[in-house]
Amino acid sequence: MTNSGSRVTIVTVLCCVLLIACGGDNDIMAPSSTKIESEVDEEISKVEINFDAEEEKISQMLAAHEAAHAEDDIDTAMKYWLKLEKSEIFMGKHGWGAFMLTEKWSGIKEDFELTKKKIGHNPVPSVPEKIGIDSRAKNATVRGKTVRSWGGSALYLA
Repeated sequence: MTNSGSRVTIVTVLCCVLLIACGGDNDIMAPSSTKIESEVDEEISKVEINFDAEEEKISQMLAAHEAAHAEDDIDTAMKYWLKLEKSEIFMGKHGWGAFMLTEKWSGIKEDFELTKKKIGHNPVPSVPEKIGIDSRAKNATVRGKTVRSWGGSALYLA
């Protein structure tokens, strides 16, 4: 009997193994080989930048800025500054033996107001001596001297 009990156990185990091994799990999916195609068409255009014309526009803008300061109209002068509160908007100047840096639109406006209050006028940037324009014509730096001097060498960087 022990022999037949072992056989029943072995047959039962084999049946279970066969059921498990042959069990139909059709839910398993093979990886698909779907090709993803780009539907975005990029249009690249070449833009010619006339740096001489850009430099002329900057000079004209500074002349209008100078005229607004000459009329003591700081609000009009500030229309020529990008109204951004970022450190990329700055003005650096030498005066009273030190380099002074003013950042952000509001800081520059405040600097103009305080300087006017303190010495009666603003050190107005004149027509630039040097203009640097990046290769994309997105950013520019301007260096020069001020029209009205004040407390020092009267150089500016904007």
